[in-house]
Amino acid sequence: MLHCNPRDCSLVSWGAHKWLNRMPDQMKSTAKGRNTLRSIRNIYGADIERRKCELIAALTMQPPRSMRALVRLHEDLLFLRAFPGEPRTLRSAKQALEQIETWFMKAPRTDRAILDDSGAVGSKGGYVFAFPIVQWLVRRAAGEVEIDWRNYDNCSQLDLPLRAFARIAERDGFDSGEYTTREWVAIARRHDLQTDLQWMIEALNTASGFDADQLWTAAEPPIVWDLKGSRWSVTHNALRTKPYVMRRAMRHPPPDPARHIARSLKHIRTLKPRQAREVIDVTRAALTARCREVVSISYANQNEVHWCDLGQGAALAVIGATPRYRMSIEANYGYLLLSNGVPIGYGGVTALFRQANTGINIFDPFRGSEAAFLWIEMLRAFQTLFGVRRFIINGYQFGEGNAEAIKSGAYWFYYRLGFRPVSSAQKQQAAREASRLAKPGAQRSPAATLKALAKGDLVLDLPGFNEGDHVDEMLLPQVGARAAGKLAGESIGSRKTAERQLATRLAGALGVLSMRSWPAAERRAFAMLAPAISIVPDLASWSRAEQRSLVAMMRAKGHAQESDFARAAAKTPHFFRALIHELES
Repeated sequence: MLHCNPRDCSLVSWGAHKWLNRMPDQMKSTAKGRNTLRSIRNIYGADIERRKCELIAALTMQPPRSMRALVRLHEDLLFLRAFPGEPRTLRSAKQALEQIETWFMKAPRTDRAILDDSGAVGSKGGYVFAFPIVQWLVRRAAGEVEIDWRNYDNCSQLDLPLRAFARIAERDGFDSGEYTTREWVAIARRHDLQTDLQWMIEALNTASGFDADQLWTAAEPPIVWDLKGSRWSVTHNALRTKPYVMRRAMRHPPPDPARHIARSLKHIRTLKPRQAREVIDVTRAALTARCREVVSISYANQNEVHWCDLGQGAALAVIGATPRYRMSIEANYGYLLLSNGVPIGYGGVTALFRQANTGINIFDPFRGSEAAFLWIEMLRAFQTLFGVRRFIINGYQFGEGNAEAIKSGAYWFYYRLGFRPVSSAQKQQAAREASRLAKPGAQRSPAATLKALAKGDLVLDLPGFNEGDHVDEMLLPQVGARAAGKLAGESIGSRKTAERQLATRLAGALGVLSMRSWPAAERRAFAMLAPAISIVPDLASWSRAEQRSLVAMMRAKGHAQESDFARAAAKTPHFFRALIHELES
């Protein structure tokens, strides 16, 4: 969750400018150096860049002794790598980052526990990851990851995936109960492989006749990742990019964010598979090392990675999900925000008709950068890709059940950029509190006030948005339930056959004479959507133009890029308005 001063999210500290003018030429102590580096890391100019290099040199000669100070230094160096002012500053930061693990390892083991789950080089992280992420870890970091046996309370849950690839000759031993799960793994696994995890994943990948993803998910094995010396650690993980862009200042959001967002972002391209795989690798490492996950990144589609150039070395990678893991009437994406190839933030965005649900998460080392400006540019990218006219932020993003968001005052980050509550009562409360905060000397919002404001959503409407186009997300479970009812209403045996029968009947109602010439992926998408689309009655009475538009939307769900579906959905108002009416009636 983004940390931001609720009253003033200014990206340059004027107090630091004043302090810099009084700063002596030579650092009197490394403690003072640490504080100074944090104070000036987001300020630019030839003299300041020289100071940054001097500070890094002094800290390299005499590194901090406490782990907390080392963690702060690590964050500052990452910031300077992402937002350098001069090539020499970038070189100094990168060189110091190469030494940071040595400094970490000199601290007592108990002190190093502060690094756990941070993703820093030399740290350890533990989490129950999705099967594709575990597969990715075994491919990219085989010797660094293992099943966390010590924290696996019920490791017998692994018996199902183990039995799935056990050979008949083994089963007398496996089924006997004479061996624990871990003992059996020690007996059965290939010992030329580095870890138990590597053996299990390779065995699952080469076996057939079962769904390895489902078996692994049901077993819920915790994974521990030892990032000692790892290229995938937060410390070293970055996309290869040249030339590096040197900063002269941090950018600020425009005075009218909504009008600016409505303008299409020109510099968007879809990456070729090789480039897409590199971006997916960096994205997965950025999240996995920090023990975080986004579904569409776990199940990333290498055929749909949109690269959005945000200028000044900043970029946004918008990543679609593989067709099997797509939603029905929504389009679901994950994203990674980068600066000079360094991951600085992540999140997700879900497009539904003419609205999109999203939020922003800036990684700790990069707070105090130009998050507000980048957020506006990101929304421009989403508007361009999906054709949406409203953005929705759910309450969790700014405090509902999220203590960190309350502490940071994240509500005001969104409010300052034009997001407003839906209910009139909350609009009035927010306006009163914003007026109070604008007064000189006002104290930050109390936690109780922020918790009250965090109930419900915040929305930002772009010019031309029609309130009648809003889809209440609370209705989505009804879509699934009614689709299930449609399938249950078919008198045919298997549910797959029932789905196919519904698709055939729907095709006739929409004037589709034959689907034989369609690509197989489009036929599957049409059948997959048929139970949900069939919720709307009297489709046969629609105009031919409306029917063709709906068929085009359904076929687009099977395209290699789901953004085609999102844009087609935004151009199919007759269906979504009829769906809303049916669900609300």
